[in-house]
Amino acid sequence: MLLLGIFTAFKRLAFGLMFGRQSYKNYNQELTEIMEQILLIGNVANLAKKVQMNLVKKSILENSNHSSLDWGAKYSSLISSRELSIDPKQSDEDDSDVELETEDLTATERANIIKLVGDWEEPKMATCSSSDVASLDDIIHFSQTLAYINNTYPFTTSFGNARTREACVHSAVKVFERLQIHTNSNGSIPFETISIAARDKRGNLDEEHVKRLIRAFRPDREGNLSLLDFVKSCDSVYKKLRLLQASIKNSSQIDNAAERIYNVVYYFLYIVFIQTMFLGLNTASEIIVGVFALITPLSFAISSACGKYVEGVMLVLYRNPFGIGDRIALSEVDVDTSATGSSTWFVENVDLFTTTVRYSITNEVATLANSALAPCRIINANRSPNAVVRVALRFGVDIPNSKIEEFTQSVEKFVKDKPREFLQLNGLFACSIEVERGFVEYILSVQHLESWQNMASVWQSKVALTRFCHEESRRLDMRFTRPVLPVTVKVANNAIASSDLKDMAGRVAIPAMIELTTPLIIELVKNSAEIPHSQNNTAHSLNKL
Repeated sequence: MLLLGIFTAFKRLAFGLMFGRQSYKNYNQELTEIMEQILLIGNVANLAKKVQMNLVKKSILENSNHSSLDWGAKYSSLISSRELSIDPKQSDEDDSDVELETEDLTATERANIIKLVGDWEEPKMATCSSSDVASLDDIIHFSQTLAYINNTYPFTTSFGNARTREACVHSAVKVFERLQIHTNSNGSIPFETISIAARDKRGNLDEEHVKRLIRAFRPDREGNLSLLDFVKSCDSVYKKLRLLQASIKNSSQIDNAAERIYNVVYYFLYIVFIQTMFLGLNTASEIIVGVFALITPLSFAISSACGKYVEGVMLVLYRNPFGIGDRIALSEVDVDTSATGSSTWFVENVDLFTTTVRYSITNEVATLANSALAPCRIINANRSPNAVVRVALRFGVDIPNSKIEEFTQSVEKFVKDKPREFLQLNGLFACSIEVERGFVEYILSVQHLESWQNMASVWQSKVALTRFCHEESRRLDMRFTRPVLPVTVKVANNAIASSDLKDMAGRVAIPAMIELTTPLIIELVKNSAEIPHSQNNTAHSLNKL
């Protein structure tokens, strides 16, 4: 038994290191990016807390000097009387331990904020019965970071409760209101206020920190940040955090299932080892041969199923092409994907055998065998970079380059005026020149801030961009209008009887073979039941139309 315990301890240590390295490899980069954004929001929340505490200290100091308290009427909509009960003598180091509460927003207003932010469901986290322990420093730090963010205050206590999405939105609103105290503004705050959080210990402004703040909060062109934009920035980090936690929990469940499979092999080899020690090599070999004699016929019967099972397990354990909440698209490897985006599914759950997905358009849920996914090309929208939006445009061949450049500048200004939607204008490219048809086809390429994971936001931005392009082309008189082309009608010498060419309505028959030299379609509508067969009558009828 002692020997069994020693072997089992080494086995668990080996599996812990193996699964720990695998989790670290799959999620370390994503966790690092989320932690950077959490720290940025935490710094802004600490700044807002200090601003509020300074105001409270100043008000009490003025009150002790019998000064007028006109600031109370000025900021009564931002600070409740309960917040003024905070001890102003408390040091800045203890500011993070103070719990601030305000009741400026009603329940209806908070619900409206959540509605504007957008609908989102909490991911279902798989329960894990046991945790793997690793001894490498990076894996230990990885585990400690996960433990840190898995609490009620992942954005620091200065930010407030963020256990649920509603609580996170409510706390973000309170942080925004505290920042408004510093600016004395209604509806928005200048980015300069948030940039104060980028000062280092010596009071100097860290430019890299400021750039990270800009990427996190995305102020408008005037450098202002509205309440809705601030809440959306915090909510975006919250959703990434929860989806990452769900993926790691589900990965732990898969690791435990894989360990149970390995345990079967481990205990079988252990039994063989014990039999060899106590029964002798000859007796043990006879028993093993008998066991394999029973297993061999069964292995031929289930060889195909076992091969597919192993292929599916290898997909989940080693390839790891998707996680919980990812938007994926499946297709054959040799089939080209669509330039406008693919039909996608949301990953609901993953285990060693199957993957549960939900169709993004109709919310239909399907279960797919992992072995069936192994040979497919899997496009993961969540792991893809920023989406590229393409808009097809047609301008006349006689449009001068000056108008094309003016149109491009207008689109570039439109893109820059929406920093929370677009990253940059990639360019306007001529992809087809049709001189005979009188137009040049262009492709406008713009890089979106979001990936195709947030497809609704990308499509809304694309619709707004397309509408602006058409309005701008109308303003510059650049819209292409298809010219009216002449039509040449040729009638065959031998007319065909009208009874043989009756149309689907059963009213009109074409008397002869008519050949059109242009791609236009002519529809003949006639009340009479029959048209004369002669060539002259046919030409006369067309002239009347």
